[in-house]
Order: sequence, then structure tokens, then C-alpha cells
Amino acid sequence: MAGCAVNPVTHESQLSLMSPQQEVATGQELYPLYTQMSFGLFQDPVLQDYVQTVGKRLAAVSHRPNMPYEFNVVNGSEMNAYALPGGKISITRGMVTKLQNEAQLAAVLAHEIGHVSAMHHASFYTRQVIAGLLTGIGSSVLQASGVAGADLISQAGLLAANLTLMKYSRDQERQADELGMEYMVRARYNPAGYVQTMALLQEEGKREPSLLESFFSSHPLTTERIVASNQRLEKYGPELRTPEALRQGPFMERTVYLRQVAPAYEKADKAKEALSQRDAFRAVQLLRQATAEAPKEALLWVYRAVAERTAEDGSEAVAAAHRAVELYPDMYHARYVAGVVLFHERRHQESLEQLSAANKIIKDQPQVIFMMGRNWEAMGQRDRAARAYYAVLQKVKKGPMAQYCYQRLVSWGYIR
Repeated sequence: MAGCAVNPVTHESQLSLMSPQQEVATGQELYPLYTQMSFGLFQDPVLQDYVQTVGKRLAAVSHRPNMPYEFNVVNGSEMNAYALPGGKISITRGMVTKLQNEAQLAAVLAHEIGHVSAMHHASFYTRQVIAGLLTGIGSSVLQASGVAGADLISQAGLLAANLTLMKYSRDQERQADELGMEYMVRARYNPAGYVQTMALLQEEGKREPSLLESFFSSHPLTTERIVASNQRLEKYGPELRTPEALRQGPFMERTVYLRQVAPAYEKADKAKEALSQRDAFRAVQLLRQATAEAPKEALLWVYRAVAERTAEDGSEAVAAAHRAVELYPDMYHARYVAGVVLFHERRHQESLEQLSAANKIIKDQPQVIFMMGRNWEAMGQRDRAARAYYAVLQKVKKGPMAQYCYQRLVSWGYIR
């Protein structure tokens, strides 16, 4: 049923098919899911608390201060940030690594808060419903195809392939820019940090466009927006246009560990490139160096398990997978990769335990169900395997994984 809502920014009535209660509920449901899609939380409580504090400081001076805001740093290497309905906001490790002061961090978070304040999620939802295009967001972005284990990094990364909950219009981006700088000023940050961030994104986009693909797909950075932000900056007085209001010192203090492990993650990114070029030997070398430099980073051990498995060193792959799970037992990718690695070592019961844990973290992923079926098939439990393969076919209609399931069900007489 159609309803009207008053936009807290413009104070004008607008058609909205998403109530504030629905907005909050949707965000609460999607936040854990999207965090896992982004390779889990970056495991640094000091940085997590810091980002939460900066975000809450900005949210308190926004047009919707009573929303249940939450902020986190997720472990993706790409430069990205995104807001979910209800004020659930994430920024990637890759983005924070490139920033240089707290005002720049505040600029990214304030821009996302601007989207929440101006009810852009509700507007998007309403447009999609009217157009008849809305599908189950959680399930649609997570559907995957391909035989899990053939290329574990790409398969484990399928969850992170689509982090764009919505695409903002140009007007919405302009509005978020204006609100973001306004919130920075209200929170006593130097608004020059906003312009600095835009310049940083523009430069990185020229230098390494792939790093910003996710961000630019949902936040197109146009020359007009940059010019407008520079003009807006001139409207603010000199009292906050000081080096102190950039707060570089606190930022550097809270990002010590992040900068310590950054070289290890750079090696991991090079290792992923090597794997894509079928150079497993180099990938293993790089990831052994990375895990030596940053031994507490579970995601590095996940990647190492993939590389060791690709290089056909089963014992090292299992050891790396177990280390990843030990460090971060609630990480979907750690559990999933451990399950696949153990399957290839014919340790089927252990594999099922890891895959079951992955299924509890994010339910009903086709690749997880498929690997559970492969284990049951190997253990001679054909009925259980058939049920798993049938469940996969309800979600995945084409590709090697779907073909495998279909062929098994036909050969076993479950499908004619």
C-alpha cells in the first residue's frame, strides 16, 4: 500500500513504500550478510572502535540521528564504502589504507550517512517496486554458478562480486555530497577533508581503476561533483580550515596495525593475480611470505589454503585452512575453503563439519550445498547427495555446477 513520508532533509512529502521500521529491519537482516560478502570484519578492535566512534559522531549531527547506526571496517582490498538501509555502514580495509587523516575518513562516512538521512534507500525501493523489478536482494546477489573448488579464490570471492545494494542517481550523489560536508562541519572536522578524499579517489581511479570499480559503480565521481564540492568548501569560514581539524594524529595512531599488515595484503593481491595466470608456485611463495608477515590475519591464511591446494600440496592447504578457521571461526570464507580443501583430501566428515558451519553463517549458498552433496556422494549416501543436488538446481540453472548436479540426478534415476 502506498504511503507518504516526510523527507527529514527537504521536509517535503514523498511517496515511500518502505516504512522506517522496514528500513531498520532490512538493514539488520542484511548487515551480517554484506559483512561476510566483504570477507568479514578486519580483525583490529582498535580500528573498529575508532571507525565506530567517528561514524557515531557524524550520525549524531545528521538529519536522522535516532537511526540505529552501526559502522565497521570490512576486509576487502578494493576501495569501497556502502550504506545499507537503517544506517548500517561499512568501509573496506582497502579504502581506509589509502586515507591520510580522520577528516578524510569522516568524509567517506558522512557521505554514506547522507544517503541514509535523505532516505535514498526508501526512494530506490519505491522505484523498484513501482517498476516491478524488485527481487529478493539477499538471495539474488548470492546466487553463484561454477564448480566449487575448481578455482577456489573466484568461488570464495563470489559473495563479494556484487556489493552494490543500489545505484544512486546523480541528484542523490550531489545531495549526499552536500550533506556529507555539512555533517563534517557540524562535527567540527575540516571540510577540506571532503575535497581531499574526492581528489584521492580521482587519482586512484586514474592509476588503478580496478580498485575503484565497486565504488564508482554505485558512486560515480563526476567532474561536476568535484567542482561543486570545491565551491561548497569556499562557503565555510576559516575557523575549521586548519591542519588540526584534519585530525591526522589520531588517525595515524589508530591505523598502526592496518599499516603494518598492508604490505602483506599487497602480496596477497599479487598472489591472486598469479593464480589467475595459473602460476600457483608464485602464488604460494607470496602467500607464505604474507602469512609470515601478518600471521594473525585469517583471510591471508584462506588465500594461502587456496594457493597450496592449487599447487597440490594437500597437507599445507589443510594446515592453512585450519589456521584460518582458528583465527576467525565466524568467517564464511574460512569455513567454506576449509570444507573444500578437506573434501579434496578425502576427509569427508571433517569437510561436512566445516561446510555445515559455513551454512550456519550464510544459509543455503549453492556452492556450500553442492560441496556437501559431493561429500555425501563420496561417502555413499546417495539420497542425501541427490537432495543436495536438487536444492542446488533450484537456485542455479546453468554452468558446470548445475550440469554436474543434473547429470548425477539423471544417471541415478531421480530425473527422467
